[in-house]
Amino acid sequence: MKKIILALIISACSLQSKAQFFEQDINYVNAGYGLGIGYGRLLNAYQAYDGYKFSGFGPVALSYERGITDNIGVGLAIGYSSFGATWLQTTYDYKYRWTTLSVMARGAYHFNVRNRQFDPYAGVGVGFLKFGYKWESADPNFNEDLYNVNLGTPLGYQIFLGARYMFNDNVGAYAEIGYGLSVANAGLTLAF
Repeated sequence: MKKIILALIISACSLQSKAQFFEQDINYVNAGYGLGIGYGRLLNAYQAYDGYKFSGFGPVALSYERGITDNIGVGLAIGYSSFGATWLQTTYDYKYRWTTLSVMARGAYHFNVRNRQFDPYAGVGVGFLKFGYKWESADPNFNEDLYNVNLGTPLGYQIFLGARYMFNDNVGAYAEIGYGLSVANAGLTLAF
């Protein structure tokens, strides 16, 4: 039994010694799921109506980053979320759906720490941000144009703090908080 435990400890240590923190010329791909900016709470105003039902998906996040130095990485992030609600007002059904798509160029500064598995970073992103919405109702007096939302330019930005923890040379986990499509997201990291 002692030999098995010793073999497990040696295996774990060898995984840790091979794991690498952020480095120049290494590629990192993050795929995760996050917390939205509270859109469900906005639609809760309709909760008093009969048949109220909220549905949502995302935000999902996919990002790519390449180390251009041992501290600076650049890349691309794509995010998507969708949420909506249905309810009955008087005798007519109403439906609302809001979608968000973001494609951001981003850069991050990676802090040097003593633990080779842990990679804390901070960064910014700028790029395309598209909002879509759709109102529907069987009410003959309903006019979707009255609910038109104009958000101006499709220019978006994000500010984030994050960290990766690499389990071995190629697989790890990440978490980020900040402003953008989501207030927080987490998932898996692949390095190659």
